[in-house]
Amino acid sequence: MKVGIVMPLAEQRGGAELMLLHLLKANREAEKVEYSLAFLEHGPLVQQAQDLGYSVAVYPAGRLRSLWSFAKTAVALFRWMKREKLQLVMSWMGKAHLYASVGAVAAGIPAVWWQHGLAKKGWSDWLISRLPAKLILSCSETAAAAQRKVSPRMTIRVVYPAVELQRFDPGKLPNRQEARRRLDLPENAKIVGTVGRLQRWKGMHQLIEAAGLAVRECPDLYVVIVGGEHFSEPDYPEELRQLARRADIADKVLFAGQQQDVPLWMQAFDVFVHCSTGTEPFGMVVIEAMALGKAVVASQKGGPMEIIEPGESGLLVDMNNASALSESIAAILKSPELEEKLSKQGILRAGYFHTGRLSAETAAILSGTIHQTYTEPMEGRIQM
Repeated sequence: MKVGIVMPLAEQRGGAELMLLHLLKANREAEKVEYSLAFLEHGPLVQQAQDLGYSVAVYPAGRLRSLWSFAKTAVALFRWMKREKLQLVMSWMGKAHLYASVGAVAAGIPAVWWQHGLAKKGWSDWLISRLPAKLILSCSETAAAAQRKVSPRMTIRVVYPAVELQRFDPGKLPNRQEARRRLDLPENAKIVGTVGRLQRWKGMHQLIEAAGLAVRECPDLYVVIVGGEHFSEPDYPEELRQLARRADIADKVLFAGQQQDVPLWMQAFDVFVHCSTGTEPFGMVVIEAMALGKAVVASQKGGPMEIIEPGESGLLVDMNNASALSESIAAILKSPELEEKLSKQGILRAGYFHTGRLSAETAAILSGTIHQTYTEPMEGRIQM
């Protein structure tokens, strides 16, 4: 089965790029699909794909508003599809489908594309959703539901992202106390942490406000926020620091910035909070924390609801309610039994989201699309 992947980005900016690497690595072990890749820009992902042994081409697309650049890129992709003798082309993001769909029609092969985010009723999502495609792949039922509002007649299949579980295996990392010593974190504190870009919709301000309330019941509470500032909201980090000062917990909040060894930092936590106040399309970091055996608190909205079994493998709360978040954090910190239960069940639940499952499910859907044997999308949450 020869499938082409068209990827508009060539550097890791979020979960979609990481998911592609997970797919490529897992496929190398199973060898279910012969993938060829075409990137629409130069960047580190190009070399990473080549290092994995894949055929890689780069066709810089330039600005989308340039009709000449658009036509040039579409023609280049058509020639690439013919040269590689592809049976199907898979656009890894909607933007790539703008170019790849034209080449696929000209080459006479089916096209599919990935929706990793939440579709909006703007002109770009409307246009992408009406270009020729056999089906749309989605990262969650939450994302699929949003996409159906834009393209109600399209077939949409959900394939959940995966995590390299071996990287988040607590048995392969220093224990909690050793991790704290290496990171110069307070060894005897109750550490509540989160990992994510410093953007308002990621909800770090709600975590700080909740910590300001929870510290009354848990005076040894300490908050660690791992993540760098985002270019779109350069003032948000200072806003968070001011909020910590107003809550009188400035000495109990560490802004660790962008970190490479995320598993080690997460290993140092007692409780992990995924505090997005907006609708999260999925939430790979939730699975990473669960795989490490962390007691997880996440939003009862969007993707985390498809990952966590409430009260069993984690707690779900309204992240726009700082009091409710505070109560959930305090409940875990005050109950070793609850923390142990969430830890054990979280590890079991995280086991579903391994990279081999991602590779196998994707290969099955692509094969069904090529041979026109795919079925309608399954509804509902994951069945274990």
